[in-house]
Formats: sequence, C-alpha cells, structure tokens
Amino acid sequence: MKKIINGSLTFLLLSMLVACTDEKDDYARIHPNLLPSEGHTYSLQAVGKEITFDLLEESTNVGPIRNEASYKSLNEQYPKLELKKEPAFIVFDENSLVLKTYDYAEMIDFLQNPEE
Repeated sequence: MKKIINGSLTFLLLSMLVACTDEKDDYARIHPNLLPSEGHTYSLQAVGKEITFDLLEESTNVGPIRNEASYKSLNEQYPKLELKKEPAFIVFDENSLVLKTYDYAEMIDFLQNPEE
C-alpha cells in the first residue's frame, strides 16, 4: 500500500513539474506559426493597417510581421483571437499572446519599451 501511495505521489509531482515548465499558451501550442522566428523576441500580426519594418523603426526585435486585410478572415483562421474591428495589432512572444490592441500607438510603445 505504501508503494502505491509513494508511486502516486511521485507521479503527481512529476506531472506538476511538467505542467509548470510548459509555459506555452494555446496559441503557441496550436499555432506555432504565430510565434517569433529565431533570433527575434516578438512576432506581429497586423490587421487593416500594413506594418513594415521601416514603420517600427527601433523595434528590430520583431519578426516576422504578417499583414492581413480583414479581421474577419483572421478570425476564421484563429477564432480565439476574437477580433472585433480593424486596425488590430497582435503581438506574440515565444510562449504566448502578449498584446492585443486596436491602438497603433500602444503597439509601437509596447514594442519599443517592452519592460514597462
């Protein structure tokens, strides 16, 4: 009986440890193509306003940048985004969605000052 309890406790602790080390959210697990490319901190999905590297100026930590014309088509691809209007800006880090905004200035500020 003691072996069963010890074995169950060990399994429970290992399960918790694995769960804690996997910080990726649903977007990262289900849609890895939304995540930043190697060597970049963030990826950006823009809807309704074309974003280029030139527009981001100092935000060289972003890659790739994807532009979509309609929030409805992006909602079809990724329903969990639940976009309501455009323009919309969605930023991902290596583990998750970190910013969803409809404000261009907020997106730029986040990318240029991520620690704030």
